[in-house]
Amino acid sequence: MLGPYWTRVSAWNLSDNDDAMRVLQVRDWLAGQAWFDVSQHRFTEHPVSNIHWSRIADLPLALTTLITSLVFGQSLGEKAAAFLTPMWLGVIYVIIGTKASVALGGKKAFLPAIFLITCAPAVLTYFLPGRVDHHGLQLIFLATALWGLVAGSHKMAALSGIAIALGIGVGLEALPLQIVLIGWVAMRWALRGEIVQRETRWFAASLGMALALCFVATVPEAKWAAPVNDAIGRGHAVLGLLGGLLLALATFLPTTRLGPKAGSVARLVLLTVIAGVVLSGVRVFPEVIVPPYDQIDPLLKRLWLNNVTEAAPMMKAKLSGILAFALFPILAGIASIVALLWAKDKERDLWILAALTIFISAALAVFWQGRSAGLATTVSGIMAAALIGKLMEQVNFKTALIVAGIVNPIIPGFVGSKVAEYFEPKISKFSTGGGAGCFTERAFSALKAQSHGLVVAPIDMGSRILLTTQHRVLAVPYHRNNKGNLASYRLFMAKPDVAMTMAKDLGASYLAICTKSAEVAILSREAPKGLMAELRDGRVPAWLTPIEKPKGSNVQAFRVNLD
Repeated sequence: MLGPYWTRVSAWNLSDNDDAMRVLQVRDWLAGQAWFDVSQHRFTEHPVSNIHWSRIADLPLALTTLITSLVFGQSLGEKAAAFLTPMWLGVIYVIIGTKASVALGGKKAFLPAIFLITCAPAVLTYFLPGRVDHHGLQLIFLATALWGLVAGSHKMAALSGIAIALGIGVGLEALPLQIVLIGWVAMRWALRGEIVQRETRWFAASLGMALALCFVATVPEAKWAAPVNDAIGRGHAVLGLLGGLLLALATFLPTTRLGPKAGSVARLVLLTVIAGVVLSGVRVFPEVIVPPYDQIDPLLKRLWLNNVTEAAPMMKAKLSGILAFALFPILAGIASIVALLWAKDKERDLWILAALTIFISAALAVFWQGRSAGLATTVSGIMAAALIGKLMEQVNFKTALIVAGIVNPIIPGFVGSKVAEYFEPKISKFSTGGGAGCFTERAFSALKAQSHGLVVAPIDMGSRILLTTQHRVLAVPYHRNNKGNLASYRLFMAKPDVAMTMAKDLGASYLAICTKSAEVAILSREAPKGLMAELRDGRVPAWLTPIEKPKGSNVQAFRVNLD
């Protein structure tokens, strides 16, 4: 069953550009690049770092690579690590998610959790062999945070705070949902008071201190003052530490002596003051509310970013895609609301948490970024399994089975998506990117055999070229590389004689295109008389010499001749 996956990974036919870049990041780090230096030095430099990633996400792959390289050697060991790492992370994810479901729904939630957590397509894709990007790790931290909150102890609450901090340290994609978790903890304390006081205190203190530690452990001291809006930065660390410590200190105040109603009012006032202090910090650190892609040139947003599937809201996708990934969270959210009808006291608080996190994460996926579907499905799987366990324990097995048949990621969503897909217009498999002939090590072998130089290629080819060759590249699919990406697109859209001058000014040694790539169509349509359109139609200018490509490769490279 895993054979086809090994065939793909061993050929470096990875599912995503980010998987290729993660392998490269770990390769360079293990070869001696500094812990604090996450830049990729074979494309355009950036004042802070040309990659906004965190070393925290490199740790699982690096650990596995160290072991597999001892057994298989560096080259094969690297591929074996990329194959194995997502799977053992997936096991950890299932264990943590199952524990969270059991903590909320009782022992009978165990089997439903195994099914709902392992069979959800929106999550499973992040733990398949070769998927070494950071999204799987983020899902693990989210599941851990939920487990800590539903477990009902101060130590587990502290674990939840640490998990949220680590999730933010890995990347900011889940930040809106993490803010919801933090807000829920704070509001629960305001309304419940003493019975959750200790949990709140440990959560808040752990969150604040862990955020500060993540910052100092991953950001070099020379760049602490840099205004960063796409990764953990000074604003996130300072405001997180400040808010966490203020909330922790507030729990020491004897508000319960005022009585139930007056105590709640006092705690709400305290929360308002704390929120005001933290929000006022936005004036000091305005970058924390700047959209992460704000720095991208408008041309690149229109031609490149708007065509990146995971960065687009699911509402722009086909109905089949929406049904496959969003229907399960919506059903799970409705089920959580139903659970509120018979839950009491602290348990009701947990189902409020369930409904909030499910609906907000689903909304993030539908209206903001499609990659939030994994977050929504993680929360939905944990909470739905807990509900089914509760029904088995407190109602009857038949009712639990009916709910399980409705609230699951397979029957409603998957089957519905297949039915919708049948009626949708068919499109080319290459309409959103290149096929395997543009991904594999073999596809780039002819380019690899050339002497080292600068390769000008469309954005989506950058990571693959860096992984499989020793060349430098101009463009890569990362938003901080604004200068290089813009230069690449402008060259390919320029008329051939103008493009020749641009190539000379850039010091380009080679040009390369993927003949099956959407970027070829996009740039050709944008500039019908540009270089890309000429290359697409087989009209190669005299200053370019085609490099013979290997059989099965859709990578067409050209040597630049400007002497």
